[in-house]
Amino acid sequence: MKESLKIFFLFFFIIYSNHFSFSFEKLGGIHAIVGNEIILDSEIKTKNQKNCLDDLLIEKLMLYHAKKDASIQIIDQELELKTQALFSEMSKKYANQEEFLIQFRKKDFIQKLTETVKNHQYIEKFYQKKTEHVDVSPQEVKFFFTKNKNQIPLVPKRMYISYIVFYPKLSQINRKKIIDFLKKTKKEIHSDIDFSIQAILFSEDNYSAWNGGLIQGIKINRLSKEFKHVVLSLSEDDISEPFETDSGFHLIKLKKKRKDEVDIRHILIKPKYTKHELRKTKSFVDSIKKRIYNLNFENLMNEKKDNQIVNYSIWNKIWVEENQLSKNMKKTLNFLKKGKISNPYQEIVNGKEAFFIVKLLDSIPSHPISFETDYTRLKNIVKDIKKKDIIRNWAKKTLKKTYIKCP
Repeated sequence: MKESLKIFFLFFFIIYSNHFSFSFEKLGGIHAIVGNEIILDSEIKTKNQKNCLDDLLIEKLMLYHAKKDASIQIIDQELELKTQALFSEMSKKYANQEEFLIQFRKKDFIQKLTETVKNHQYIEKFYQKKTEHVDVSPQEVKFFFTKNKNQIPLVPKRMYISYIVFYPKLSQINRKKIIDFLKKTKKEIHSDIDFSIQAILFSEDNYSAWNGGLIQGIKINRLSKEFKHVVLSLSEDDISEPFETDSGFHLIKLKKKRKDEVDIRHILIKPKYTKHELRKTKSFVDSIKKRIYNLNFENLMNEKKDNQIVNYSIWNKIWVEENQLSKNMKKTLNFLKKGKISNPYQEIVNGKEAFFIVKLLDSIPSHPISFETDYTRLKNIVKDIKKKDIIRNWAKKTLKKTYIKCP
């Protein structure tokens, strides 16, 4: 239940004051200039144009002043990681990956993408700086709750669950095809540039592919056992033989080895299962379902540890909010009674086919927020509102002494 990436979104604030009402005449695609930051026509939404423009004015104002603030620095490694994450999310929106690669190869694609992320980081850091000391008292939380009780969104339904994820094991034939492909790829690599091109074209590690497979500053003790073993066996500039982990099949080049971290170039190929392999996995998972009933998940799976059909992972007794669940798991759990176990169902997890069995242990229905039991949630709501008020007030004062031009 992955947390959604916030890097796509601008900081939008609800502005009620008429201080931010402007009338613009479009000229050359430019709506306004704030300091030296431009608001383009393309940034203005067709619906609720005034509110969107107000939001963009504050955003551009924050960006302009953040760039002038010497205490706000953008760290290259952080910028790279966030750009990679955005690139990954963007690539998932293209059903046709060839179409995405065409966009990727455009001369200024990466430059514009990186600049967008960098601007967002400036805004985030400026927002944090202006609001880092914000706190709220229990009295403020109580006042807010009393005044807005009927307007606060319901607390989402919470579920206490255990589940097992089953991944098909590749046939030897399919495994050999991928390994042979990576061996062939290795033979075609004679330089860093060669590796970079191969990673861009073929790697399914979206977090590094756009950057030629380069990943810097990896902590060695955070690597999986298999990955760590290969990394430590290489000398700088060596390229590994293809190897397999739970994520798929890898080819890596060791760029730099330090005391506790490494820089590498990386190509990942994820397994592609045949219909036969998926059917075999489904049949195996069905047989497990018949045996579970009241047995503990871990005890049952220990019996099946050495099977040749699936890999699996177990998540035992965790609380999750309904809005954190995938569409399939949410649908499955909504039809389950407390203490019951679901039929196997299929999901895509990190680009790989998988089957799930879920047990619903308990649930707390969605309910109106309570001062006693949901105090932390309430406190965070009040704190966010207070932060936005600070930014609103800052913007009102700052706009009066900031250069603004409306073409």
